[in-house]
Amino acid sequence: MRPDAPSAAQPEASTSENLVAAIVNEIDDGDVLLEGIGTFLPTSAYMLAQATHATHAVRLCPVGNIFVAEAHRLSMAEYEFDTLRRGVYRFTYWDVNASYLPTFIPGNRGKWKEFLRPAQVDRTGRTNNVVIGPYEAPKVRLPGAAGLPDGVPIEPALYMYVPRHDRNCFVAKLDFVSAPGLEEGANPHLIVTDLAVMRFAADGVLEVETLMPGATRELRFRERLVPFRPLTARQLEVLRRDIDPESLRDLELYSGAERLTRIEALARQEPARDRLYEWLAKLLERQREAEGKRSAARP
Repeated sequence: MRPDAPSAAQPEASTSENLVAAIVNEIDDGDVLLEGIGTFLPTSAYMLAQATHATHAVRLCPVGNIFVAEAHRLSMAEYEFDTLRRGVYRFTYWDVNASYLPTFIPGNRGKWKEFLRPAQVDRTGRTNNVVIGPYEAPKVRLPGAAGLPDGVPIEPALYMYVPRHDRNCFVAKLDFVSAPGLEEGANPHLIVTDLAVMRFAADGVLEVETLMPGATRELRFRERLVPFRPLTARQLEVLRRDIDPESLRDLELYSGAERLTRIEALARQEPARDRLYEWLAKLLERQREAEGKRSAARP
């Protein structure tokens, strides 16, 4: 079942909300959604899908290595603790690499989908998340390849998102290859940006399938463009009220000093901060009580 069609009285959506919409439109009920670390934008899309049309989808969260089957609120201070409490199954890194990756992902038997964010991507779908500039003396040291070399070669379809569509990301030659592309047998499928939704055609060329509202771009277009489907009024309400009221998804639209300033402002107003301190105090109290009981039980 796909999301409901937008109503005539459609609320105005932000850039990040349009990116969320494009990701939500790719999620089907029953999907297993691979979540990254600190990737608020796709995570909010995953949870919005869980809360609306994909109620049987589950998220594979790196926080604690767990499956989570429900949507909940994003938070800078409490999200990890809240996620751990909601896990329905916990696994190890070995489980993923030695069991789930080799047996479930090939052939899409597990309906796995992951939206990764490349720092650079070339025309064949190769990606770079390691360095900008020479490896020996980089201009920027990036988070690293993580599990991409393991997962990308066997994923039936690779999904990507680029919050800021520019020439720094879409390059002719990568500074470092951290994940393979079409020429190495990988299956890059789709890229969502703030300007367009693009898919790799059968001949390997990246084509514009859908333009984001207000965007124009001189790229290769499909013969028939697919109209952009924004979030419905109900989806926007759920996203803004229940899942991401602090708009943490917007952080992925910024970089440098502006991003840091926004993070600091969000941290100061984070309503979960006080709850986090209370939670940590209760945890410390329980640990002391348990230690006291162990001491009393000793001969």
